[in-house]
Amino acid sequence: MAADFETYEYIVIGAGSAGCVVAGRLGKSGRKVLLLEAGGPDSSPWIHIPMGYAKLYANPKVNWCFQSEPEPHLNGRRLFQPRGKVMGGTGAINGMIYIRGQPADFNLWEKIGCAGWGFDDVLPFFKKCEHQERGPDEFHGTGGPVWVSDLPSKHPIAEAFHESSVRLGSKRNNDFNGETQLGTGYVQVTTRRGRRWSTASAYLRGEAKSRIRTVTRALAEKIIVEDGRAVGVSYRIGGAKKEVRAEAEVILCGGTYGSPQLLQISGIGPASATKELGIEPVVDLPGVGQNLQDHFGVGLEFKSSRPYTVNDLANSLPARTIAMAQYILFRSGPMASNGNYSNTFISTTGNDSRPDMMITFMAWCTTEDLQPRKFSGFTILAEHIRPDARGTVAARTADPEDAPAIQFNFLASDYDRQAALAGLKHSRRISRTEPMKSFCKEEITPGPDKTSDAELLEHCRNGGLSLLHPVGTCKMGVGDDAVVDPRLRVRRVGNLRVVDASVMPLIVSGNTNAATIMIGEKGAHMINEDSRA
Repeated sequence: MAADFETYEYIVIGAGSAGCVVAGRLGKSGRKVLLLEAGGPDSSPWIHIPMGYAKLYANPKVNWCFQSEPEPHLNGRRLFQPRGKVMGGTGAINGMIYIRGQPADFNLWEKIGCAGWGFDDVLPFFKKCEHQERGPDEFHGTGGPVWVSDLPSKHPIAEAFHESSVRLGSKRNNDFNGETQLGTGYVQVTTRRGRRWSTASAYLRGEAKSRIRTVTRALAEKIIVEDGRAVGVSYRIGGAKKEVRAEAEVILCGGTYGSPQLLQISGIGPASATKELGIEPVVDLPGVGQNLQDHFGVGLEFKSSRPYTVNDLANSLPARTIAMAQYILFRSGPMASNGNYSNTFISTTGNDSRPDMMITFMAWCTTEDLQPRKFSGFTILAEHIRPDARGTVAARTADPEDAPAIQFNFLASDYDRQAALAGLKHSRRISRTEPMKSFCKEEITPGPDKTSDAELLEHCRNGGLSLLHPVGTCKMGVGDDAVVDPRLRVRRVGNLRVVDASVMPLIVSGNTNAATIMIGEKGAHMINEDSRA
């Protein structure tokens, strides 16, 4: 029967941060690969201009624009969830920040049953993917596809943020991906010579590209399973339906929302849920769509005493024109940055070896849809990076075009509430400590009159956000709740793997894109290993 269909060695579903890595590495090793992407090419100029991601945040041409279900502990609010619908996935529309997480994160993965995923095991793959602008050392590599760069310039308010953090007890930290994450300093970003450098740009080039057939605007409808093995994929494109076959494996890289949704509508997931969708269960895997984790953030917004913010740029046509000319001519200036300059990592529990709060200085002050407010302003954002909250992702219908139901359950636990309050209070202390204090003309939200824990917690409920770092819905592990084993093979289905952020059993302590790229590198390595074996 397979002879009636186009056949490839490997079919990779999803050209996001992990999918491009997997396809690129398999192509480079001589495999015949089909890469299916539901979105279009990354042709928008705003994708490649670092500051342009504000233009992509709610753009349905390149963005799925999901919404969560009403959040029970956030006064019933729905949280906007931008996800990339374009080559490069969410890595083509995100803020480009490169933070791996703490070594202890990965050692804990190994401790709970993910053999081969301790920090010493994953560090070589972080280094393999990386071209570190500063040069190689024991934590960093050069010559890899992913450029990791310093921000093009320092920022006066960021410098004040660092100095105030130091006066409150933090140490200067020049590398959050080095010996320790604790401290304050500038972030690094995935840009190359002033341009965004997604994994689509990094991996789908040269020798690898010649072995990969990429089909865009191809929405996967079903993973075809025969005799307990994944043998192919059905997808729709331009109103037509097609089927393709895989001689070796089908590799699902649909992301934390897309991967569990496609598994469920393919009959792989909780049997009761697939039956409710009118789908005959293929394999009863109760963990599919469970274990959703994300970072929760709550901000303090300020009017700035000096016009050094992105708001000043956005609200002035002459300033925007000058900035764009500077970028076009020299790949420099504010358009070459991302507006998110600095972090201060602290512990809210007293365990300084494992900070659980990332406080970020953002040189802008915006509405929830990233539209800049009409005054000079900035934000100090407290981000809880090791939350208790666990949520779910579930297909609503059997149609892959219908957005999945997403539930986070933020602030359900006392620890999560206390951590949010501690982060908010420390952010406020930074704002009231010189030299940062001199830049804070006025606290807009929650406002200086909000001082009690009850008032600040209500601000968290009314203004707190998903930090858009979802992971965990196809959990890697060894228990009954695991979806994939430590070699990323879907349990009880042959020739099928999941390789993306959804396999993280526990969320990493920082932005998740770097760890997702690492998972793509390690996953491709294991696929090649198993093929040779």
